[in-house]
Amino acid sequence: MATKRTPVGDVRRSLIAAGHRVLRTSGVQGLTVRAVASEAGVAPMGVYNHLDGKDGLLSALVVDGFIQLRAAVAASTDPDAATRLRDAGRAYRRFALANPTLYHLMFSMFAGQNIDIGDSGAEALGELTELVRFGQAAGVIRADDPEQQTFAIWSCVHGAVSLELEAAGPDGENVDRDAIFEAVLELIERGVSA
Repeated sequence: MATKRTPVGDVRRSLIAAGHRVLRTSGVQGLTVRAVASEAGVAPMGVYNHLDGKDGLLSALVVDGFIQLRAAVAASTDPDAATRLRDAGRAYRRFALANPTLYHLMFSMFAGQNIDIGDSGAEALGELTELVRFGQAAGVIRADDPEQQTFAIWSCVHGAVSLELEAAGPDGENVDRDAIFEAVLELIERGVSA
């Protein structure tokens, strides 16, 4: 009786999903070839065969993170451009808060690592540029260079989210992080308005 082989794409997806689970539960330090292979139910050699080892695993996780982030930012279909831009900011924050270790890994410099993420980060940021262009066409966002507007908007949202994840700033129970983030979105909206 012949043994049925698992398709290569399925093994790769299984390893990436297992990598995300290990990253969530054990952090970057716990993200080892052995831990991911065990979580995926494959031999450690599977990580080398399908992802080129630890560096390839890190690359795959970061690329997958940017794919997820891009989808989150693009999810709103609201016909109002200002609402769609705010929805994108909220989706960015939800993604980061739900995946803090992955988020940090996505935007770290990968010191000492041989990480190749291709254009995945630029493509995720490009989704925001499309929202800026949508807002410009609707007359909601001023007609400045869309890439520069994108970078300014992303800088504000990314900065606010990163500060929140680092628990930087005012300390205490009276800090309403949701209200602070909504105020950041309001500042962005006013700053780019036509």
